[in-house]
Amino acid sequence: MVCSIRSGTSSILLPVPPVYLILPHNRNCFLGRYHFPDMAEPFADFVIPPLLHTAGLIVGTGFVIALLLAAKPPVSQTTVLSFAPWIVVGAVLHVFYQLGVTLKQPLYPDPIEPLFSAPAVYFTVFILMALIWAVSTMFMTSPDATRIGQYLSGLGLGTMAPLIALLLWRGTDPGVRPMEPVFPVAGLLLALGGTFLISLAIGFWRTNMFRKVRYVGPLVLFAHLFDGITTAIGVDLLDAAERSAIPQMIIEVGADLPTASAIGSGWLFVLVKLLVAVAIVLLFADYVNEEPVEANLLMGLIVAVGLGPGTYNFFLFVLSP
Repeated sequence: MVCSIRSGTSSILLPVPPVYLILPHNRNCFLGRYHFPDMAEPFADFVIPPLLHTAGLIVGTGFVIALLLAAKPPVSQTTVLSFAPWIVVGAVLHVFYQLGVTLKQPLYPDPIEPLFSAPAVYFTVFILMALIWAVSTMFMTSPDATRIGQYLSGLGLGTMAPLIALLLWRGTDPGVRPMEPVFPVAGLLLALGGTFLISLAIGFWRTNMFRKVRYVGPLVLFAHLFDGITTAIGVDLLDAAERSAIPQMIIEVGADLPTASAIGSGWLFVLVKLLVAVAIVLLFADYVNEEPVEANLLMGLIVAVGLGPGTYNFFLFVLSP
């Protein structure tokens, strides 16, 4: 999701694909609960790193993929679950990058700073995660998907937790304060509760199918429900305008419905995201069972497309930079 916080005639672009929002600069936005300090320098939409960094990312990605092909790590649904903390790590690292731009105080050393722009940060984190994944497979005497998944997720959680703590501590900076966690936390809780209820409903409706994706299915649902809800928060509670063609069309349809004055326009986008996620879960059930490696890796990518933007928006709204 790419959000733009406007200040006068300038704007701040906060890139996370694939949805684009424009957040107006308004100290009294939503009854005065959100406060945005003045910002004059615009962010770029997507930052293409310098040639040397781009080449390094390409070579690094190719190298770790070759390692994984050689190591042939077992892949299961629990492996995909172990990807989740690393996806959050990527989103948080990018928030640090954006905070540095916003505060005009870069938080990364100049030589490596481009590696944490978008979308480079996701390749940076993938290279690190894949390297750990491949090496752990090579050095385990009896590697299996469960043990490797536990190791990978443990390292991911161990990296994610201090980064989030550091980010929230950074949020006490005078250029960022006050943090506003109410709406983001409400959105997170709504996404968690919605995922539980929808998973329960699908389990009763298509028990045998859902059993085949009992681990990765709920994660896909949560990732895209979380992304949809954070988008709706931006659109309806922060007076945002949609810039991406298809989501904009969906939100405009929602705005034209009689329900718009009561529940806003973002709900339709949430519904579409949810329906697509449910369809993917049901359609991939047999695929995951028949081709576990290929299908689970694809499901991991689908999770990343939702969880990365959702996490980024969550911390963006918490910090209210």
